[in-house]
Amino acid sequence: MTKSVYFTAAEGNAGTRAVARVVIEQLKNDYPNLGLFRAFTNGPITADQEFIDLLELVGRSDDLERAWGTTRQAYVADEDAAMTDLVKRYTDYAHDFDAVVILGLLDGDPVNPGFLARTGRAAANLGTSVFTVFSGAMRTPNQIVDTSHLAAMEIQNENAPISAIAVTHADRKLAAAHGPEGDHTPIIYFYDDEEVKLEDRDRDIIRGAMEHGSPVVTPLSFQSSLIARARADRKRIVLPESSDERILRAADELIAREVADIILVGDADEVRSRAADLGLDLSKAEIVSADDPERIAKYATEFARLREKKGVTYDKAVETLKDLSYFATMMVHMGDADGMVSGAVNTTANTIVPSFQIIKTKPGAKLVSSCFLMLMEDRVYVYGDCAVTTNPNPEQLAGIAVSSAETAVQFGVDPRVAMLSYSTGSSGAGPDVDAVIEATKLAKEMAPDLPIEGPIQYDAAVEPKVAAKKLPGSEVAGRATVFIFPELNSGNIGYKAVQRSAGAVAVGPVLQGLNKPVNDLSRGALVEDIVNTVAITAIQAQS
Repeated sequence: MTKSVYFTAAEGNAGTRAVARVVIEQLKNDYPNLGLFRAFTNGPITADQEFIDLLELVGRSDDLERAWGTTRQAYVADEDAAMTDLVKRYTDYAHDFDAVVILGLLDGDPVNPGFLARTGRAAANLGTSVFTVFSGAMRTPNQIVDTSHLAAMEIQNENAPISAIAVTHADRKLAAAHGPEGDHTPIIYFYDDEEVKLEDRDRDIIRGAMEHGSPVVTPLSFQSSLIARARADRKRIVLPESSDERILRAADELIAREVADIILVGDADEVRSRAADLGLDLSKAEIVSADDPERIAKYATEFARLREKKGVTYDKAVETLKDLSYFATMMVHMGDADGMVSGAVNTTANTIVPSFQIIKTKPGAKLVSSCFLMLMEDRVYVYGDCAVTTNPNPEQLAGIAVSSAETAVQFGVDPRVAMLSYSTGSSGAGPDVDAVIEATKLAKEMAPDLPIEGPIQYDAAVEPKVAAKKLPGSEVAGRATVFIFPELNSGNIGYKAVQRSAGAVAVGPVLQGLNKPVNDLSRGALVEDIVNTVAITAIQAQS
């Protein structure tokens, strides 16, 4: 993954001009394949002379038109939309580089109200740390400490870590004083009336800032990571619902951003005509006709073999394949696609029943189940099963737990599994609690190295103070990341309650336990949802 750091002044005219140059030159030495990216521009990028000069410094002048995120005018008008554009453009730019310096406030930029908090939000959404610059001019050591502390707190309150601080125009006495290192943030001093240059310790600090990264995962940074991971090993994903405009728009974006190789099922002339009317470029999409006699013969023969014991003949198989979900699922089964995404038009049953009949469960999986990736403000949780398995028995519940933990690992979540109940430990009793106790025992047998706790209530699973009282000494309580609901009622209610009341972004349902990946869309899915689901399916196909 590309390394990055967000370099920014914490106030107007802090003296970034010379500092930015020595920092960038040092990082160019450390990372020859270095990119520069301007987070917010003041207007047309072609008028941003400071950024143009810095691009020239690293030999990247040709990047100007793509190496910026959004404008300050755009974030004033609609910060959410501007932040989405920023992250999307950065993701598409950064994948070409080993490291990227993201440039925030520079000398001469306007200082708008709230810019420090906005800097923190931008850095958190870009999944990086902040290297911030302050001026020491006309300030006592205590004033430097207070100013840097307040600014750092404002940035950190938005879930962005501070990886380095530079103080310009510093008095040499300042270096001996206690700087703003209460949280052990390293400081570089550039002294007043002296040449701006780096000592060996300063070079180590700059490298450390680039290597620092961020443990925080925001909804936007997670979605960005999906795109980056899918792009790293592109897979062929079939979309059978080419009659839907959202599917075509998503396909256009997926192709343009090189997220996956897209296969559309439909009449080629009709699809390309519709794409042209919508101003989309689908020239790189493969378009497969469901009436292709060669494919029908191949797929019908195999489907009839698979369902022979159910009385399916070749002729019945041919008829079944007129359902595009079955046709596309057979493409995945036969190796003509690596995964399928459907459901924008069809029901969940239309999408997943063919996968049960054709692709079936992978070795070791107890059943096909689902989970949602719940994108919280600063982390990702996994909730299962919230969409497929109605009333799982203990063995099935154990299988859902193990599959959900495997899905967590696939998407970068360290699994600590909470088997949810209305009881924590032995605080409650009854058949429902007994079922969770048995499921927990079975799950531990299936995955002995997996941290699993159950039965446990939700508050004890997520809140360390509650966990310390209700289940002291547990490696899961208070730190859970994977939450297994005892049945579909509670699971579906639970994920929607958190989605709607806590503002979490629910990505899914992600189907798990299948031999090959198939995923379902909501019929109300937005283009963004389709793009994310295709990326998820592609990542599943990679493993």
